Amino acid sequence: MKRNFLFTVFTLVTFLGVQAQVTQINSNKSLQFNFLLNNNKAIYISGTDQTLWVSDGTLTGTIQLSTDIIFEDNLGSITFLSGKLIFAGSTALTGTEIYITDGTPAGTTLLKDIYPGDQGSSPDIEIAVLNGFLYFTAERPAEGRELWRTDGTPAGTTLVKDIVTGPVGSNAPGSYHLFSTATYILLSVSTVASGVELWRSDGTGPGTVLLKDINTGNGGANSSNPRSFYNFNNLVLFAATDATHGDEIWKTDGTAIGTTMVADINLGPNSSTSLELFPGFSFPVFNSFHVFNNIAYFNAYNGTTAGALWRTDGTTANTSLLKDIVSGPAISSVLVGNAINLSNKFIFPVSDQANRSELWESDGTAVGTKLFKAFSPITPGSIPLIFTPFAVTNGTFGQALFQGNKFFFLAGTALEGTELWVSDGADGTIAHTQIVKDIYTGTPSGISLSNISWVYTSAALYFSANNGTNGLELWKTDGTSTGTSMVADIITGPTGSKIKVTFFLVNGKILFEADNGDSPKETDLYAVDGSFIPLPVSLADFTVVSKSGDAVLNWHTLQEQNSKSFTVQRSFDGRDFKSIGTVEASGASTTSKAYSFIDAGIIHSADNQVYYRLLCTDLDGKSVLSPVILLKLKGREKWNVRLMNNPIEENIKVVLSGITQTVQLSVIDMSGKKLYTRTLSAVNGQINLPLAKLPHGTYILMTATGDEIKTIQFVK
Repeated sequence: MKRNFLFTVFTLVTFLGVQAQVTQINSNKSLQFNFLLNNNKAIYISGTDQTLWVSDGTLTGTIQLSTDIIFEDNLGSITFLSGKLIFAGSTALTGTEIYITDGTPAGTTLLKDIYPGDQGSSPDIEIAVLNGFLYFTAERPAEGRELWRTDGTPAGTTLVKDIVTGPVGSNAPGSYHLFSTATYILLSVSTVASGVELWRSDGTGPGTVLLKDINTGNGGANSSNPRSFYNFNNLVLFAATDATHGDEIWKTDGTAIGTTMVADINLGPNSSTSLELFPGFSFPVFNSFHVFNNIAYFNAYNGTTAGALWRTDGTTANTSLLKDIVSGPAISSVLVGNAINLSNKFIFPVSDQANRSELWESDGTAVGTKLFKAFSPITPGSIPLIFTPFAVTNGTFGQALFQGNKFFFLAGTALEGTELWVSDGADGTIAHTQIVKDIYTGTPSGISLSNISWVYTSAALYFSANNGTNGLELWKTDGTSTGTSMVADIITGPTGSKIKVTFFLVNGKILFEADNGDSPKETDLYAVDGSFIPLPVSLADFTVVSKSGDAVLNWHTLQEQNSKSFTVQRSFDGRDFKSIGTVEASGASTTSKAYSFIDAGIIHSADNQVYYRLLCTDLDGKSVLSPVILLKLKGREKWNVRLMNNPIEENIKVVLSGITQTVQLSVIDMSGKKLYTRTLSAVNGQINLPLAKLPHGTYILMTATGDEIKTIQFVK
């Protein structure tokens, strides 16, 4: 399997001499990135034997965690909980059981032998964390497959409920669709009485109950099969089926009466989430939701067109067709799941699976939903791909994730092939959207979907590309042609080293998987020398509104590294704060994450006002407090607006308080010209206005409610 020793040494010395900035830290174990444990350690799975490894980006710090524990990647996903990773693993003695690791060999152990002996309980670990517990399913002979939970200790790993009494389980592996909100768990459960229907759990046996029998009756033919859960505006949107309306978009607030269909988009028993091409075979149309300016957008089929963009605020009255983008009942792709938000619009990929390969833009209106840029597809059905993390999220941020609010995407033309493109997200105009570089000169493609991978740093995007001379190798770019170059040529010549870049920085290093040619099957792990800075982790708009007697807090992050939790703190005097709840953070994410918390019944408090703040805690124990926001309860005072920064550099940080109605924020120059407008509905708290492109000068911030206008002069 190995080439002769002298050739290997010669190749290694030559390579290190030419490419001193790259170091091999593991050889021929095919280590594939699996999870970022913290900023300094990442978990890898060996493609040769499925054992767990850990790496801190150095040769000595890349070690095997166990020789006998095998990672079972076909049984759910590895999940982060309280600074450790919980996963489905197996040994000859235990079978497949639930294991835990803290990133050390001693700390990589069996968590609990749920089904004693070598049979194993085959835990199906899904990412559903609530109040310090991870929820998963596992099976034993007495109960079959049922709902379990763990706090990361053997004693705290227990059966929640034997939902279907006896040895028959309550659903199949991978079919529970476990989903966590801030207050409860949603799951799909199969019973003889109801079929597969929507259940909820508070983590206790008595609190694990049927939420709603959506498709009344029993058996698989009459099941609603709830799935694709998505947190939105204190609701959960999801897809489900009933006999009258087919498969449509539903919503729930966690109560039976609050679980209703959003809209019957494809009237009658036909479905809006898929398109039946011929009897027995359907093409999925609905793929995801995307939120912009507090509205959820999605793709649906109304019986006439499958390439349409729809919008909803969670109510039937405000659920409507926004734009017919690819007309007709043909297969098409409107990928709102790959959309990027700019300050005044969002951009998303579109394809008709034939000749159209496009980016579209939308400001939430029909007239403002239009073609952004068209490309000439190299092959029929190709579609642009936006590289995440993106510059601005949920329409609320002007803060750049990369230099100048740039975002990168993959697109193809007949002249250059499929290459890397860049757009200045500050304005998102065609004039500032261009190819970064024709890496593989001419029509051949420098990048393809079959081998694309990337990682962002504060200075450059690192990605895999092929220039035709060196094969698939590691490249970097700052968004300019001159700033785009190959980082390392691991295998000289056109063969290439089959680069796969880790999406996260580990200990300030860029790690990537590559083939240096010394093995016909296994790959190696490399690190780019140096100390790279990750993109900033930012807390997005932190707001509070009153709803049905409750205070509903919402916040977003643009991306996260090393985040552990958000502790919600409340005060009635603005000085003494008490913690009232904790929401688990994602731990590590390159995409936008939305969080919410409900302070139930607070509106009925005897106090006139309440203050909130977030304690954002990292895995290393470091914490930072968010700005304090205010919600008026009784004897409401007049509303107020203030600036947190004046002069400003890029964003205007506005704090609203006492807002009980629609408010409009406008930026006006000294000639009276309105340069920016944003309308919000009864939102209080910190709001960021993205004005990075505003020229230096003096301006007016005008804040208007239905009966009053307030102005503040500021300088940039």
